[in-house]
Amino acid sequence: MNLLHPWSILLAAAACAACAPVFYDRTKTGKFEGTLHLEWIAPNYFVYRPDPADPLVFVAADRLEVHPGLMYTDGGSVPRPFWSIPQLGPWDFGPGYIVHDWLFHQHHCKEPGWEQVDFDRSASILAEAIKTQMVDSHKEDAAVAWAIYEAVRLPIARELWDNGPCTRPPAKALLTPEGRPIVPVTIRTYVFPH
Repeated sequence: MNLLHPWSILLAAAACAACAPVFYDRTKTGKFEGTLHLEWIAPNYFVYRPDPADPLVFVAADRLEVHPGLMYTDGGSVPRPFWSIPQLGPWDFGPGYIVHDWLFHQHHCKEPGWEQVDFDRSASILAEAIKTQMVDSHKEDAAVAWAIYEAVRLPIARELWDNGPCTRPPAKALLTPEGRPIVPVTIRTYVFPH
């Protein structure tokens, strides 16, 4: 659900190179907890299924807790030409993208708590999640954080927020053709010392 249009990013970056550091300094950090499990469905398409014992949670700076639930995801919907740029791959900020995708899914499907976050707040939460991951990993890049934030606020993202479908994955783990559960791809989130 994170839509980055290639030309929009380049034009925005050229138009406001000084905006990124100011934006980054104003963006607060939050806190991640838990484990992120994904089930591969097709190329670049997964099911996020919360770990019952250690679910992924993002606590935003204002203490809003985002508990992603069962949903389909593609990670960050970063256009393929950008994948080779450091920190612009579709899974470079996997936990943050899962949180953002959940906010869209929650809104579309009217999942509990959906009314707490509007479109603009969903972009701010993603920005906080990305900055949190950057600070925790000691790989801060204000321009990347700002570009992603601006991209998820584009009209195409607003259209998806307003009119996207509610698509729910199956409640039980998917099975292989032989009837065995699909082995999930596991991505763990870690808290890095500051």
